[in-house]
Amino acid sequence: MKQTQLTAELISTELLVTTVQELSLARDIDAVMKIVRTVARKLTGADGATFVLRDGDLCFYADEDAISPLWKGSRFPMETCISGWAMLNRQPAVIEDIYQDARIPVDAYRPTFVKSLVTVPIRTIDPIGAIGNYWAKHRKPTPQQVALLQALADITAVSIENIGVRDRLKEKLKERNKMLNQLKVQQEQLQEFTQIIAHNIRAPLSNLIILNDLMRQTEAIDDKMLYLEKQQPVIDFLHETFEELVSATQVKADFSVEKDHIELEKVTNKTLNLLQGEIVKANAHITQDFSKATTAYYPLKYIDSIIFNLLSNAVKYRSPDRDLQINIKSYKKSGWVYLEISDNGLGIDIQKHGNKLFKLHKTFHKHPEAKGFGLFITKTQIDAMGGHIKVKSKPEEGTKFTIKLSKEKTL
Repeated sequence: MKQTQLTAELISTELLVTTVQELSLARDIDAVMKIVRTVARKLTGADGATFVLRDGDLCFYADEDAISPLWKGSRFPMETCISGWAMLNRQPAVIEDIYQDARIPVDAYRPTFVKSLVTVPIRTIDPIGAIGNYWAKHRKPTPQQVALLQALADITAVSIENIGVRDRLKEKLKERNKMLNQLKVQQEQLQEFTQIIAHNIRAPLSNLIILNDLMRQTEAIDDKMLYLEKQQPVIDFLHETFEELVSATQVKADFSVEKDHIELEKVTNKTLNLLQGEIVKANAHITQDFSKATTAYYPLKYIDSIIFNLLSNAVKYRSPDRDLQINIKSYKKSGWVYLEISDNGLGIDIQKHGNKLFKLHKTFHKHPEAKGFGLFITKTQIDAMGGHIKVKSKPEEGTKFTIKLSKEKTL
């Protein structure tokens, strides 16, 4: 008898050692529960085992391994549950006959096979859960079996804590990588900003300096007034360029801009209402299809700006030889929401102007309102949200903009 008991204890000890190794490889709570529920039954020869987690003032029966269903997925108040008793009292509960123990809510047990049980807290200091073992016949587990089950619970507590530590480290690493990527993006933006300043401000600033020198050198009042008048458009241009660059810089620096679930048809119709006069004047025909992607998770101020710039460009650069046709649609592809806006307007020579299409102050048609800022800020906003914009266009045939807006996000 003693030899048999010794053999059983040796087997149980070896099982615990193996379990420690398996739990060390577990990467989430589900993996831990799967291992523990199986080992708990083997350690005591039980007919069933439960893995219970503390959920505030409730006991959540998260998982089980039993000869017939117990309470998986159910929640019970701590004060009326034997697993709750084990957690609140920080000690095992050993019950040979459940119908003779006042701590047992017998109504919850009547539909089950359970006659006897033992439950131990997961961590005796500030318990986070409990492990229960159950038998279909009356049985009282030995002190050694209870000790083994408590040892399993203690090992489980360490494993859960290790998973928490790993998760926190992963989150910290993720935050660090995000910060490094943002710094890299900001460095690239600074270089781009410097190039834009050099390209767009140097020439007018030099012109302003020359005009100022000429004004200082002349004594004639008429000449001074002439040079002063010539300075004004240059000053206006510099001021406008400065404001545009500030707007673009704010977009690029605003990593935490608020997003929301935007109804694409609603914001599109709002823009169309703003352009209604020009649309009527152009005798424009507009089709919309948002059936395949009704919403996008996006900053409202950005989507308003993007749609307005693209639609106003379609109206502005329409062909005088035909009625304007604008087609707007959205769809989903590879987990992203796309917006497509096409027209039959003047079109752009992509081979000639493709590399300048989204540059500041680049225009491709003679139009009194052309400033070369709309597409620049549109691409800036799309890039800031991790998206992408593509253009297909041919002169005198029209243009199609395809925007990779945002990743799908359920409401």
